[in-house]
Amino acid sequence: MKYKKTILIIDDMKHIRDILWFSLKHEGYKPILMENGPKGLEYLFDKKNHVELIILDVMMPEMDGFEVLEKIRTSNDPASKTPVIMLTAKAQKDDVIKGMKRGANGYILKPYKFTDVLAKVENFIG
Repeated sequence: MKYKKTILIIDDMKHIRDILWFSLKHEGYKPILMENGPKGLEYLFDKKNHVELIILDVMMPEMDGFEVLEKIRTSNDPASKTPVIMLTAKAQKDDVIKGMKRGANGYILKPYKFTDVLAKVENFIG
């Protein structure tokens, strides 16, 4: 199977990663799963990897999604331009504004419908 594009999913909840992996793979995408911010950044900034989109949780141990997003956007790496969709339960207006100000391209609230995720994915890289 030829995949459309590679999507990096950074989320500490295994069941969320697994559902997204299965659903995105079914749609022809190549999902890459990372369980925390530092591992996600390591993968993203590795020159041998190419990622077209990032789906990023906010509430994670070690480094939250806002910190990960800031590290992505302030890097000198070409990956700093990669579209990022925040997928989170942080539903307060201030959280959405914080994510968008730090450079998120989209913000989806948990619990989510996969059709909403897919629509955003296709909007950015489809």
